[in-house]
Amino acid sequence: MRRVLMGLVLLMAGLSLAQGTDYQQAAVASAALARLQAVAQGATGEEKLLTWAKEVKARAEESYEAKAYFKAAREAQAALLLFRAASGEPQVQARGPRPAPRMGMHHPFGPRGHAFAPWGKGRPGLDARLTQRVPRVVDRAEKELTYYRAQDSLVKDLVAEAKDRLSKEPGRAFLLARAALALISAERGF
Repeated sequence: MRRVLMGLVLLMAGLSLAQGTDYQQAAVASAALARLQAVAQGATGEEKLLTWAKEVKARAEESYEAKAYFKAAREAQAALLLFRAASGEPQVQARGPRPAPRMGMHHPFGPRGHAFAPWGKGRPGLDARLTQRVPRVVDRAEKELTYYRAQDSLVKDLVAEAKDRLSKEPGRAFLLARAALALISAERGF
């Protein structure tokens, strides 16, 4: 009798946790769409990328209304990346200096940019590593496109555009490839 009762309690707890996942994904999608709305209002830049971004934004809003929260969040992520690519903002940047340590925390590193600091301008080889990363991301997007047999024509266009811009504009190529990866993830559902 105890085992049956314990099993029912565990089953009810599992079901309540499974239902909570929808609320979490809805909150993530809602936050992504709110950020997307803010970015879309003042978006300027290359017209072709802006039209793609607006198309993906409309898809994200439709997915959210259809309660496909994961898909909406991924599409919103792709639209944000497309808006950033349209404005010419490169993704491949070093992180800025960290904030000053709190009182009572004594460690040797502060927001100084000396040669051995793990952040800032003194970091050797950062640009080389970032420029090596861009072709790998574009290649991964192309391979995922063929492996998952993505049917979306926009994903194919994004990958082709990223390959074209790889040597001229690596920052935009990176953003386009990441947007294609986000759309592939939205299509496949994981």
